Amino acid sequence: MWNGLLAQFPSTPQPCLLCDLPSTERLCPGCRFQLPYLTRYRHRCSLCALPLNTDSHYCGHCLQEPPPFERCRLACSYEFPLDHLIHAFKYQRQLTAGRALSELLIEHLQAERQDTDETDWPDLLVPVPMHWSRRFQRGFNQTELLAKDLGRALSVPVRSRLCRRRHRTRAQQGLTRTARIHNLRDAFELRPNAPGTLSEKRVALVDDVVTTTSTVRALSRLLKNAGAASVEVWAIARTPEAELTKALP
Repeated sequence: MWNGLLAQFPSTPQPCLLCDLPSTERLCPGCRFQLPYLTRYRHRCSLCALPLNTDSHYCGHCLQEPPPFERCRLACSYEFPLDHLIHAFKYQRQLTAGRALSELLIEHLQAERQDTDETDWPDLLVPVPMHWSRRFQRGFNQTELLAKDLGRALSVPVRSRLCRRRHRTRAQQGLTRTARIHNLRDAFELRPNAPGTLSEKRVALVDDVVTTTSTVRALSRLLKNAGAASVEVWAIARTPEAELTKALP
């Protein structure tokens, strides 16, 4: 997919995707430094990676309703200017922005892998599925492209067809937390071969942005019920609490 839609890696300077200054990389060093990395937050939820204002291991939502996944490995907070890159990738078909985003996540995961016991590292990657009609409309599933980049860079197999969306749900953006959960009820199902593939496997779900965790909770529960030993979430960004408050009245 990438090869058919993207040009080869540039050998001469091109405009940085954020500031337009000449750069030998998609994002110049100055813009990369200014990205809202989650590591800049002193406190984050140990389960969903939500930035916290207090010295706590868990956010209130994870304390009240522990998620079925074990952890989230996320690179950044969904804030300016990263949100513009993600929007350009998903809605404006700027696949070069998608490549830049996958490179950021790969870099983050490679650093995390150095501090992770290999017996805890995922055996396979599962991208969050998109309904066929929405995929046809957009032309691609951004999570599948991300997963393929991650799989190649980190030598982890990708299983894109293990699960699918049964029906086209309303867009999650703008819905309350309760509405999001209701919107995803019975939205996903596993393929017939999934139980054999997932049995005792450590799985990483690949998404672009984690907002309320409703989607990854629903999928994690489905994967574990099919025999997965553990599930964690890999994504580019986590929506901060301030933005959640605006989006979820």
